Amino acid sequence: MRFCIFLTLMGLLFPNFQIDSKHSNVSYTGSHPFHDWTGKTSQIAIESDCTKNSSSCDASFSIPLMSFMSGNDNRDSNMLFYVEAFSYPHVKILFSNLNIKTFLGNKDATNITSEIDFHGYKHSQTIPIKISIEEETVNIRSDFTIHLDLFDVERPSLLMLPIKNEIHIDVSIKGRFKE
Repeated sequence: MRFCIFLTLMGLLFPNFQIDSKHSNVSYTGSHPFHDWTGKTSQIAIESDCTKNSSSCDASFSIPLMSFMSGNDNRDSNMLFYVEAFSYPHVKILFSNLNIKTFLGNKDATNITSEIDFHGYKHSQTIPIKISIEEETVNIRSDFTIHLDLFDVERPSLLMLPIKNEIHIDVSIKGRFKE
């Protein structure tokens, strides 16, 4: 219920983009020598002043870390512990000066410099993004890797072997611009 109220308020404050949460998700995949796992969420908030004709706009994505679920409660609890989710409850990605028209004319992903705010650290990173519009539905796709040491996240170990430093992020968002 609180999440629905939050999304409604976000829509009132930043009315230019509405997410279809049933068809949108962000996932992370981690790896250990013995196994890989994926945590997934559809709780994505976007703040944006972008329209489909924007030549310069800003957007930020925010995701509550507690919303990521891998299907293993113990693993999810460990993730929240190591990323200190109670002290740093969200991961945010900020983009500035986006030219939406450039994305729409490009069949391949466009590399955009972003600022990732995670675990109390902000770092600039180039992220490939592909935006397309089909029948008024905006499709945003991206996949990239972050490195835990860059954000000072201690890596948990299993049998004295730590998880890999690289975490793969996959983004699939559907929504629509509201004009």
